[in-house]
Amino acid sequence: MDIILCATQRCGSTLVVEDMRNTTVLGVPGEWFIPWNPEDKSVNWLRRVPRVESQGRSANGVTAVKIMANQAGNVDKCLSAHAEGTQGLWPFFAATFKNAKWIFLRRNNVVEQAISRVMAKQTSVNHATSGTEHFAGKTLKGYDKQYNSKVTYSYDEILQAATAVTLENIAWDRFFDSHRIKPLRLFYEDTAFDERMSHLDEISALVGLGNVRKEPRQMVKLANEKNREWKERFFIDAEKNRFRPIFRPI
Repeated sequence: MDIILCATQRCGSTLVVEDMRNTTVLGVPGEWFIPWNPEDKSVNWLRRVPRVESQGRSANGVTAVKIMANQAGNVDKCLSAHAEGTQGLWPFFAATFKNAKWIFLRRNNVVEQAISRVMAKQTSVNHATSGTEHFAGKTLKGYDKQYNSKVTYSYDEILQAATAVTLENIAWDRFFDSHRIKPLRLFYEDTAFDERMSHLDEISALVGLGNVRKEPRQMVKLANEKNREWKERFFIDAEKNRFRPIFRPI
């Protein structure tokens, strides 16, 4: 594997994946590890690695995959019976892909990411696109500002999502530290609004390529006024509850 994009849900990874795919030379990253199930003992998962590489290979031979923090443990367990591991977090995962170039994408604003998770869960919409076809699942074709008109605010649900995001980011940092990996670190807030798409130049340099093609995205921003309203309400509730879950007596 040439490129492994490490992420957390709703951090903007699909946007980066679209940019990479559009270059036609930075692999075809996707969540190709999703079907991996450590409960299936009949499979030699190490022998499935070439299949993942094939799914993520662009025409020039570069391979890429995207993996979420809450998927890495499953992949490590799948590989544990067949690969050699060392110490540290997810050692078999690290050892199997020791020659890969690692990218860590995160979002600076954890609360906005948490709200995005809650919105996605309640609406079953993860993305919106200006086109009619897109590789991402649960995609709204064209943007409708009323798509989240029936969502229900929950302080505890957002707090739980924010806690999960924080712990997942910590897990990635532990993984990199324990295996002395120095990933290319990208932030959603930079990649989303940089018209020059400088992150593609950085990724291209990782695998020894020069200038790459940069195409306009089909993805459009989902967040709207309701996201902003929830954010302000959450901070008020967080202070009121001393940044803890709401206590409900049994």
